[in-house]
Amino acid sequence: MTCFTTCCKVLVLWNTVLVVLVAVIAGAWTKELAIFREGTPGAQWVNWIGEFGCGAAHIERPTSLTELQAAVKRHSSVRVAATGHSFNPFACPADSSGAVVDVRGFRELEVIKLPDGRHAVSAQAGITMGQLQNLILAQGLTLRVPPGNSAYTLGGCLATGCHNLGQGHAEDLLSITFVLHDGSVREVLRGDSDFNAAAVSLGRLGVILNATLEVLPYRALHWSSEELPMPAELPWETLQEMASKQTSQETIGNKLVFYFASKVFMVEHWTATGRVTTVGPSEPLEPYVNRQPFRLGQGTFSEFLARARKGVFSLVPLWMLQRVQAPAEHAFRSLHSSAEMAKLRQALGWQHSPESRGDGADRPKGNQWTWAGWLDEVVNLFMGLRHVEVIFPLHPREQAIKCFDVVFAHQHLAWWRLNIRTMPSDEFFVSSTHSPASNRTTFLRVDFVAPGGLLDIDSGEASLTEQLHRHCPGWRKHWGKGLWKTSSDEKWGDAAAFLEVVRRWDPNSKFQPQDSPAWLSP
Repeated sequence: MTCFTTCCKVLVLWNTVLVVLVAVIAGAWTKELAIFREGTPGAQWVNWIGEFGCGAAHIERPTSLTELQAAVKRHSSVRVAATGHSFNPFACPADSSGAVVDVRGFRELEVIKLPDGRHAVSAQAGITMGQLQNLILAQGLTLRVPPGNSAYTLGGCLATGCHNLGQGHAEDLLSITFVLHDGSVREVLRGDSDFNAAAVSLGRLGVILNATLEVLPYRALHWSSEELPMPAELPWETLQEMASKQTSQETIGNKLVFYFASKVFMVEHWTATGRVTTVGPSEPLEPYVNRQPFRLGQGTFSEFLARARKGVFSLVPLWMLQRVQAPAEHAFRSLHSSAEMAKLRQALGWQHSPESRGDGADRPKGNQWTWAGWLDEVVNLFMGLRHVEVIFPLHPREQAIKCFDVVFAHQHLAWWRLNIRTMPSDEFFVSSTHSPASNRTTFLRVDFVAPGGLLDIDSGEASLTEQLHRHCPGWRKHWGKGLWKTSSDEKWGDAAAFLEVVRRWDPNSKFQPQDSPAWLSP
């Protein structure tokens, strides 16, 4: 009895300590988020997982066009930010005394019926992709490609060439409006001479204010997958089939997913299943709810968490990390693929991309997209997960295989998984999948998902970059993700044409970022 009583006291004490600890952490987090979000003097801009900050740069949070124009004219160095989901220091101005302009106050949206019967959506840059999709779903419409993450903003997606299911959102762009360096407003239409620079601009031309995209009548997407044993060599025929299905529009998107520690890979396809029931004009619509509080704030706790994540992975030996890789993969696959978790996500509204998972409702509704990958976001935040995405042409085959040799030699970086998607080229000057109209091609997008601390070790991102330099001519990187440091021989697209537009639009380099490839500096 004495032992039982003692054990109970210890258990109660432990639970009390745990509750107090959670309360202290939650309190610190809440306070630091308030410092960041309310613009307390001295707060600095940080990206959402605290991977980089902008130092002494001012944070401007305009809510009207007049305020935005005044903020742009007030500072000699300006960059734009919103939810801060970039893994590169896009948000930081070149001059540390400049300003980061937070455009999340611009979230208005309007559905437009075009003369030929098609529909378009005109939305401001600060609206999140999840909110945009929710609002048009409620009107029986959908983006051609459902967003890959509902926390990204429309402006950030367009500026960095955001994509999902192997298709870029900028492909549906009809027009885009900017606030320029002198506060003036300029709209660029598809077909205008500067459109290919404006569609994917990296924030170099001005502050994106508004964009108009073509949208489609809502239709469900069917998601299918096949799990296979890990192949002895690259499944080249499968990649060819994926590219062929996408080119012929037999599928909306395709993906190979490698789980190296588990020794399995999956082939995934998304197919449009046609029109579904539309919402009647008299039906009440469920309002959009943004349940995405997950980001680092400003202060001691946030700094400690960011440093601790990096420190743990720098101290743990690689062999030990590899031992943990298998259970990590298993947990990830279970969370994303099990029927039980799918039901739980639907019941609790933790829908990350319901259409992309085959979980989309038969009837569109206003709150179908609710939480920005709730579970993913928590794991991302506390482990500092980063995506490193490398891109290279599918052909010639011999060259692509050399690129894959480098990729698979770094499979220890695919701690969660390795994704491979096919994606057709586009004509946007600095898009990571740019190719002239006379030479359309198919690209392979290879996406590593791993804790940032793991990518920072000697055999991590730096090693991957070095080996790609040597053995993978023509490789590229995704602007919003890792591998930012570049040299003069890595350029792609039509940098000369892009910089010519930059010089005309931004003659004093007001929108130059703090860190930029040499070949993108005018």
